[in-house]
Amino acid sequence: MEHYAAFLGGLISLVFFADQFVKGSSIVAKVYRIPPVIIGVVLLGFGTSLPESLVSIAAAQAGDLDIGAGNILGSNVANLTLVMAAAVMFTRISIPTKILRKEGLLTLAASIALAIVLINELISRLEGLLLLGGGILTLLYIVRGNSEELTIEVEEDLSKAPVEFVRIGLGLLGTVVGAYFTVKGADGLAKSWGITGGFVGFLLIAIGTSLPELVTTASCAKRGETEMIIGNLFGSNIFNSLLVGGLMGVVGPGSIEDSNLTGRGVGFMLLVTFLLLGFALFRKKLHKSEGIILIVLYVVAAAFLGMNSAT
Repeated sequence: MEHYAAFLGGLISLVFFADQFVKGSSIVAKVYRIPPVIIGVVLLGFGTSLPESLVSIAAAQAGDLDIGAGNILGSNVANLTLVMAAAVMFTRISIPTKILRKEGLLTLAASIALAIVLINELISRLEGLLLLGGGILTLLYIVRGNSEELTIEVEEDLSKAPVEFVRIGLGLLGTVVGAYFTVKGADGLAKSWGITGGFVGFLLIAIGTSLPELVTTASCAKRGETEMIIGNLFGSNIFNSLLVGGLMGVVGPGSIEDSNLTGRGVGFMLLVTFLLLGFALFRKKLHKSEGIILIVLYVVAAAFLGMNSAT
């Protein structure tokens, strides 16, 4: 019973406090006139990836690399299937060519880099550093590429910033605590259910840690901010693959025992990435029909991984 309590309590804390972090950061950022795609890729991409980051780091520190890797792969798949499908149920999503060529290709490159590392069922500290370095360079490239759109003009709500900094701090602290209990509970559940930690990370934890992306995406879809939706999801997957994957390798290098995860899990991540970019390239807009295809693909991925998840 304590495993259920730790897992659910940790997951609820993750989602709630990560949301507070994102809200506080968004208000502070909007004091400056930052372009939507920058807010989506950098701020929302990082903020909504905070749960994945801390869960995977906590898992690596605890020696549960299967949980950490499963969380990253599962979150990437969930973002581009379930979360994207939820967005197209609200509005048609068009991906501008400039975003497809830049953030879209960076997302694909980041996914391939992570796949190359994980497919060997081992992540070394050097590989972690390379992923981390790639993530930092990618972030700088995205920001620099849009620097001409940035301005330091301040709006009147600057007085809100101190309060929001407190919210950011509390959000970060709460997310750290939530990540610890989520990993602890997930490890206990995997052992009691007789399934691999990788599958728990891919399915249960990943869906939970993708809730911030889902909430943010739904909110943007209702307002018709499609560029921010794409920036958020692409940015989140770039952060997950490079920065979160890199930090996991630096903090707790070692082997990944679940070969099903490094085989089928990695394969499904690459498949959904190629498929979504293909939709964007050839269909120009994503409709409900594509959303249904993405949902079906996620169900198939979960079923295939679940078939071989028994320990």
